[in-house]
This record gives sequence, structure tokens and C-alpha cells, in this order.
Amino acid sequence: MDGENPDAILSQSERLLRRTLKSLCAVKLGRQTVLNLGAPSTERLIDVVHDDNIPCIIDDKINDIGDTNVAIAQAYFRLGFDGLTANPFAGWQGGLEPLFHVTHEAGHGVILLTYMSHPGAAENYGQKAIAKHGKTLEAQYLLFANSAVQWRADGVVVGATRPNIIREVKSIVRDKVPIYSPGIGAQGGQLTTSSRAGTNYFIIGRSITKSPHPEKTAIQYARQSSMIH
Repeated sequence: MDGENPDAILSQSERLLRRTLKSLCAVKLGRQTVLNLGAPSTERLIDVVHDDNIPCIIDDKINDIGDTNVAIAQAYFRLGFDGLTANPFAGWQGGLEPLFHVTHEAGHGVILLTYMSHPGAAENYGQKAIAKHGKTLEAQYLLFANSAVQWRADGVVVGATRPNIIREVKSIVRDKVPIYSPGIGAQGGQLTTSSRAGTNYFIIGRSITKSPHPEKTAIQYARQSSMIH
């Protein structure tokens, strides 16, 4: 739907939400959707989500200096979003620290991008790096997982296409930080495999939005999820 006429995006999105909300525990909108819709229409969609008493998360992968991060977050919160995603590559001091502060002060959540679901993620999230005050090389995603615990993140994103990495991240975050896994279905990730590895929440996008019967597809995923958790 993204990239089409804004009125068409709004109409299709509203229809999709009303058909699937009963099967969802949260809704995630991408930055591209907000940019195509504009503020008033985005607020309208968020209201539809909130009418069912479930949260709405903006997937912006915020990754800049502190002042910029705070300004972006505040703009999203004015629209009504309940949480956001951020990229730990920005670092803490002067980067994500102000973002965490303003977000938690507002009673909202920060979910840290730890390993993406697409093949090219290995080029950066899989690289070796030295931790602060450390001496040995470690996988970047493991450093991010440790940061998530230290920074009191409200979640980490690890692609469902990477069950072995989910398992490694889970060994670090344990029950302190939940794991959110995208890439189910359309990208080849599987509910059962991801859940056994340690996923707490599944992010399911195109498998539902592109389905000829999104309501039925959402129900099927919800049933499968409840059976394996």
C-alpha cells in the first residue's frame, strides 16, 4: 500500500485493521507509511488501533544524535504512538540516552534493533567489534543485546530468519528484555522455530497485508502463536 495515493492508503489500512485487530496484540506502522499518509491520517489510524485497547508502535529505527532523536520521538508521541524502534549503532552518550529518557518519562517504550531479518544484515549486525573497555572481539549483535539489558530497553528485534541468533540473544537478555521477531512467512521465518529459540512476540507484516484473506491469515497466526507459547 505504501507509495499509493494517501487516501487509498488510509482507506485500505483502516479496512485491514478493522478486519484483523481482534487477532493482534499490537500494531506496528513503518516510517514510510506515516510519510505517505501525513499526520492527520496517521492519527486516525492510531485511533482505530487504540479503540481496541492495543498499542501502536512506530518502526523508524531512530539513529542520530540525542537532540534529533528526542525531537523525532516527541513528534511521534504527539501523533499518539506508544512505542518506537531505535538503532543502537547511535550509541548511548549523546545518542540514545536522551531518547530513552524522554520515552520512558512519557510512559512509552523503546525497542532496540539487534539483528534484522534480511540477508544483508550480516554485513553490519554480524560483524565483530570490541566492547567498550573490552579487549576481545565479539559479535555486534551480542554487544547490542548486552546494551539492551544495561539500558533497560523494552524489547529487542531479532529476525525470525535467524533462530540461532535469537537463541544467543536470549541467553543474554533472558526474561529481562522480550524478543520481537519479524520475517515470519514472507521472508521464511517460522513461528515454531523462532518461539523455541526464544522469541516472545512475532512481527507479521506482508504475510497478512498481502494475503487475499488477511482476516483468516491473522486468525491462523494468532492460533498458532497461542499454541506454541
